[in-house]
Amino acid sequence: MKIGLDFDEVIVEFIEQILRFYHLKTGKKIEKKNFHSYDFWEVGIGATREEAIQIVDEFHDSALFDEIMPIEKAVQSVNYLLDKNEVFIITSRPISFKEKTERWIKKHLGKSPIVVYSGDFHTGQGKTKLSICKELGIKLIVEDAGKYALECANGGLKVILFDKPWNQGVENKNIIRVNNWLEALKEIDTITLKTIKN
Repeated sequence: MKIGLDFDEVIVEFIEQILRFYHLKTGKKIEKKNFHSYDFWEVGIGATREEAIQIVDEFHDSALFDEIMPIEKAVQSVNYLLDKNEVFIITSRPISFKEKTERWIKKHLGKSPIVVYSGDFHTGQGKTKLSICKELGIKLIVEDAGKYALECANGGLKVILFDKPWNQGVENKNIIRVNNWLEALKEIDTITLKTIKN
């Protein structure tokens, strides 16, 4: 089966690390639980979109960016999926983050999935995640962003949605909400079995 995986907050703890960076830079402490939006300027990282982008770029150039940790059980889970499926990481990270992103993947994952850059969270989407999934024949995506989850679900894809403060209230018959990778794998295995039978 072809499976799409988001990267930040599905495989890596991006928010925890940028909040650590922001605290060291400004002395301001923001809690992850208060992230009601993934638009950083709406939760206090920079007063404007432009300031938020500048902070993300500074974070990318810092040593803390290279120390981003995987989410619990993510590495084992992705490698498990890679053994049985064709896995694509579909990220809206800027293309300028490509080198560091792929270095992290090479360091932490035993096998390398194909990485697709869907656009740029600095300038907006190039291609939508839905259009990329349709082009590649992906029928299932694991996501944390509510807008991408809804877009894909409305387009007929099955979506495993990691429960986060910024995606509350997002519902669709094609969305299955999970709390961790153990729950996600259980749901993916169920969907895979149904697909094989059909």
